[in-house]
Amino acid sequence: MSYGPYPGSDAAGLIADASNIRSGTNPPFVLTDLYAVYPQFGPDGNGVYAVPVIVMQMYLDFASTSIKEARWHSYWKVAMCLFIAHFCALHAQSVADPEGGAAAVIAAGQAKGLNTSESVGDVSVSMDYNTITQDLEGWAAWKLTIYGQQLATIGKLVGKGGMYVY
Repeated sequence: MSYGPYPGSDAAGLIADASNIRSGTNPPFVLTDLYAVYPQFGPDGNGVYAVPVIVMQMYLDFASTSIKEARWHSYWKVAMCLFIAHFCALHAQSVADPEGGAAAVIAAGQAKGLNTSESVGDVSVSMDYNTITQDLEGWAAWKLTIYGQQLATIGKLVGKGGMYVY
């Protein structure tokens, strides 16, 4: 039985379309796909990775659940790479020397602000933490890496459209 205004349509299908929520499964994506776009995350000449493979795989899995091809279409691979690269860059910023003790762990785990001014003579750097903390409703931490900034920029375009939740 057809309930919608179009022949063969049903109410559930129309509501799903109107909700603007996209679901579904993604095609395969592996770390070598990331390395093809961002070779800096792949192994160096000695086979050493800047970010451990287990960490990159964890972020790949996170990206697969967060970035849906049904939403991103032809930008899907770009979004997957940017998402993974963003989190790998944040991970690299937070790495501490295991021999450095608690102080090194604390320093590595501190939130980083955006540079608002710099000096060279007698070294001076000013950080703006408010830009990030006041923007938790917006893109917040995505602004901390160039990869996140690019993903947010494209995401704003891809995510446009109405949404109706029934």
